[in-house]
Amino acid sequence: MATSEDSDFDLFGETLSSDSETDAPQFRHRNCSQTTKLSVLDLQRRKYLQSNRIKVTFPTLRNQRPINFGQIFDLAERQSILNSLTELVNQSGWTSQRHGAFPTRDIPVNRLSVANMAISRLQEFLFPRLEEHTGISKQYWTFRDVFIIGYHQDHQRSLEMHSDGSLASLTLLLNETSEFDGGGTYFKQFDMLVKQNPGDAWIHDGRLDHCSQAITRGERVVLVAFIDTVGGCTDLLIRKS
Repeated sequence: MATSEDSDFDLFGETLSSDSETDAPQFRHRNCSQTTKLSVLDLQRRKYLQSNRIKVTFPTLRNQRPINFGQIFDLAERQSILNSLTELVNQSGWTSQRHGAFPTRDIPVNRLSVANMAISRLQEFLFPRLEEHTGISKQYWTFRDVFIIGYHQDHQRSLEMHSDGSLASLTLLLNETSEFDGGGTYFKQFDMLVKQNPGDAWIHDGRLDHCSQAITRGERVVLVAFIDTVGGCTDLLIRKS
């Protein structure tokens, strides 16, 4: 018999509106979670999504304060990413239409000349640490999107309150704090403003409401990643939808 917790359980970790519950992908989603034999990933993901209300053996990220995982890129690596970014922006400019609901002035990391180095370093550093904080094995993690936002005093200064459609999200400052004033990521639930050191990997539950505070001078360059799982029942649904 389903408990009250089971009845509102969502394999994707996303809240469905009354309008979307009748959509085909969500209908398949519900059938999958109720009738399909769940894989190891599905079971791990289910446990994580319930980890803020059941006893678990890992320090859960679910609905908790953002965590600083520490330095991913050293100064030389950050500079190589910034140099590649500048070269690409000079050639083709920033994009602004990739994220419909909350558009950002950004560049996908996979377009950079140093993309392989950057993505490899992110995977090697983040996925084992995400396993420690979610109970989901590192081989199941993947990036939905990895991109760089350029907040600028004369262009996009900030980003309004929103949540991400991912299990986990990364925010990483690439340039020096002396190059801008203001900024930072504000998390509404905890009344917490994160002012980052360059290179630090701040990870948070993707469903937390957050915004980017306005800069008042210069440019703030931030690498962002939406991180989720791939494989099992969830992957089948993603591919079908």
